[in-house]
Amino acid sequence: MPLLSLLFAACILSGCACFQEPDFNKPLIVLSENKETKPKEEKIWVEAKTSRVWVNTQMDENGDLVEGHYKHIVTEAGHWAVKSDERKH
Repeated sequence: MPLLSLLFAACILSGCACFQEPDFNKPLIVLSENKETKPKEEKIWVEAKTSRVWVNTQMDENGDLVEGHYKHIVTEAGHWAVKSDERKH
């Protein structure tokens, strides 16, 4: 607990808890857009494609009745895809 109090006191004394009114008369800084940059690439997770198969009611090797149920199978694994802003011609 003393460590937490020490961190809180250091934060207050360093000025991180102060509030300053915004100056609305001061112009905003607008950064120019550099058009020679690389196209942005975004990684997207493509979900796996699955199918559902019905397994009918059956007797197993011990003579027990197993109710019908669905089995889910992965037909195409999930993977990362890279989406780019630049179209390739």
